[in-house]
Amino acid sequence: MSETASVGCPECDLLGEVPSLVPGQRARCARCGYVLAVCYDDPYARAWSFSVAALVVLAIAFSFPFLSIAAAGVTNSMTLVQTVLYLSQYGADGIAVLVSIFVILVPVLMLVFIIALATALRADRFHPLLMAPTRWLFHLNGWAMVEVFAIGVIVSLVKLAAMARVSLGPSFWAYLAFTGLFLLAFSSMDRLTVWRDIERITTKTRPESGKG
Repeated sequence: MSETASVGCPECDLLGEVPSLVPGQRARCARCGYVLAVCYDDPYARAWSFSVAALVVLAIAFSFPFLSIAAAGVTNSMTLVQTVLYLSQYGADGIAVLVSIFVILVPVLMLVFIIALATALRADRFHPLLMAPTRWLFHLNGWAMVEVFAIGVIVSLVKLAAMARVSLGPSFWAYLAFTGLFLLAFSSMDRLTVWRDIERITTKTRPESGKG
């Protein structure tokens, strides 16, 4: 039997009914065309794989130089961590804190939540302790600035290239890979699919937990 859910469009606030989807299908808002839900084939394996890969390349990004700048015979290189430290060093403490939180800590926390949630749902299990991380996962999405940071760095490099010789290190390319993998991991966790599966699992296990 097909199940439908009432979903409000985040873009135009139109309330619409979204039926159960099969892999490859998308549900769009009837008014503005915003994608309300998408169904992937084995989405939790997909999300888990992208999340683990994202954490691996982020570790690589922390391990190598991010970029080096040469001007007037002086060369200066920095790592990803140093890009944040330099902000603090030059008096931008508030920006340094914001970059640390929204560019690094929040995305890493989201990936950890995705791995835990995807592991549980793929095994057709759900522990009540995962309820809070599930809610936070979708709330934090608006605060993860991974792609904003990547675009900002690219724009800055274009301007710097006119004044100095800029060399991109392995960390830069690893962070770009992290950005893409992070977006793929989160997009694999369709909100409606996740909550439908949680409801199905908890409904199925509730009678068993009440047996003596």
